[in-house]
Amino acid sequence: MSTFPHLFAPGRIGRLTVRNRILMAPMEKNLALPTGAVTQRYIDYCEARAAGGAGLIMLESMYVHPAGMGHRYQLGLHDDELVPGYRRLVDACHRHGALVGAEIYFAGRETSSPVTLTQPVAPSAVPCTAVAGGEMPRILTIPEIRDLVDAFAAAAVRAVASGFNVIEIHGAHGYLIGQFLSPFSNRRDDEYGGDFARRLRFPLEVIRAVRAAVGTDIPLLYRLSADEHVEGGLTLADACRIAPHLEAAGIDLIDVSAGIYESAPWIVQPMEMPQGCLAALAAAIRPTVKIPVSVAGRISDPQVAESILAAGTADFVTVGRALHADAEWPRKSREGRAQEICYCVACLKCSDLLGQNEPVLCLANTQTSRERQYAIRPAARRESVVVIGAGPAGLEAARVLALRGHAVTVLERESEPGGQLLLNRHIPGRSDFAALAEYLAGAAARAGASLRYGVDADQDFVLGLHPHAVVVATGAVPGIPCIPGMDDAPLVDAFSVLQKRGGGIRRALVIGGGMLGVGVALALAERGGEVIVVEPGNTLSSELGMRPCWQTVADLRARKNVTIHLGTTVEALGSDRALLRKAGQEIAIRSLDLIVPARPMVSQMSLAEILKAVPGGPAVFDVGDCVVPRTAFEAIHDAAALGHRL
Repeated sequence: MSTFPHLFAPGRIGRLTVRNRILMAPMEKNLALPTGAVTQRYIDYCEARAAGGAGLIMLESMYVHPAGMGHRYQLGLHDDELVPGYRRLVDACHRHGALVGAEIYFAGRETSSPVTLTQPVAPSAVPCTAVAGGEMPRILTIPEIRDLVDAFAAAAVRAVASGFNVIEIHGAHGYLIGQFLSPFSNRRDDEYGGDFARRLRFPLEVIRAVRAAVGTDIPLLYRLSADEHVEGGLTLADACRIAPHLEAAGIDLIDVSAGIYESAPWIVQPMEMPQGCLAALAAAIRPTVKIPVSVAGRISDPQVAESILAAGTADFVTVGRALHADAEWPRKSREGRAQEICYCVACLKCSDLLGQNEPVLCLANTQTSRERQYAIRPAARRESVVVIGAGPAGLEAARVLALRGHAVTVLERESEPGGQLLLNRHIPGRSDFAALAEYLAGAAARAGASLRYGVDADQDFVLGLHPHAVVVATGAVPGIPCIPGMDDAPLVDAFSVLQKRGGGIRRALVIGGGMLGVGVALALAERGGEVIVVEPGNTLSSELGMRPCWQTVADLRARKNVTIHLGTTVEALGSDRALLRKAGQEIAIRSLDLIVPARPMVSQMSLAEILKAVPGGPAVFDVGDCVVPRTAFEAIHDAAALGHRL
């Protein structure tokens, strides 16, 4: 009997049977052409997840008209010429037993003219402050609204011609259909705005037009933000009232999500939010309808998915980033290999890349979105490779090299793998990130690498192993800034502060508001001390990008025992004091019992330099922070590139 009997039971949507209860969420990937056409890279991505066991592969938001595209490299369903490409994708997924769905949408106020080349249009002149500085949309006329209803229907016809098994209408996340539905974004006073019935008119017209265009055999899904988490927006009570109307109009499944762009962490939840965080929304909506309900919301652990289904909270689970991180998440779960899953750590790097118009990769899994490029190809010759350092870069290099057939030995000074990843154990809300170390070490070992801990490698030790090549991944450590008076100051390095448990700190100064400084400040604040953060720039955790630091920075700012000085420098230090300068004004800080420099980070490259200088020695390659201090994403992906190249 399966460990997850509910998760792997067949399920019905309309007239179709899905092989299990796993719906791949329609994540945008920036893998399409600017014309909206699908690419082979996109097909490879979907086929891998169909082969991995997902029941229904939903693609992504597919715009029904170019004026409604939200990103430059997004799929479209606005042109008949796109159909042959989708047929290839659908056929590839069908070969592995998965059904495939198209999600049709129009961005409305949640796009910008640099993307659409025209002014955004919306129900009302309500700018989206979360996009391009809040460009004012043009108000749609009645004839334009009716044309858009027709555009949704025409896109649905193309979806059927492409062979898609189901069609989802995107009414969530504050896109056009949701904009009409929500009083937050719909300020009209005509037949398409005002009271509940008039705000519901456009969504129902779209549903009915799509149903009339495709007939009764194609199941229709509707994605709904059951709580928009903005003042004046849709609430769960509204969603429970809306759901029966969607069912009556012809919807076969309601796909529950949350949030709009102004409350974006509820759309793509960070690691600080618990898994299954939207389950309560589905539980409230499900009794209001007779059709199935699916729910999203950071469902990364198959046990969480099983619990949601077993409790009757939902009929299906909509799984996005978990399948992004591991295409074989369903298969490994079903076969009792959950310990081998590359779990999504909700770092939001994928979401950040989407906003940067870059291909949506994965921090944890370097093969994601590079399925063909990073397919494992046997090395031309088996060689002995020593990897120094079992941080993220070293472990990923070891994994790829071992899979390609090399004899790999990893040497790690500490008693366990992970490097800087393990520091996240001590930062409030970030412990899931530290868990990535266990997966990376396990994956390297399963690939055939030998991991040796407690080894302080030096030149003689490494050369004594007679390797053909050496990969140095010794990372970086906090440095000491050149500030007058630092010799008398109570300095403690950032790593030591994070690794030390307990309190005892009354007042601390953290120098540097990058990702390390923010983590140190959170940890110290959690221990009860008063914390002062000084950052010369104008943002916190700037190296992480906007989305990955959403919640972390918000949590830090919300703490009453934390003071943040941006645009501020530290001019001098003393035995218990510091002199700051901000906008030309001096600020004296006294009664400090701890000062933590979180910048600069210094690369540990001495061993690499020594080994490179050995006459006739092995080839030496350095990766990760020992090359230049960056983030785990760059470290892991640089290591993968090296592993596939050697």
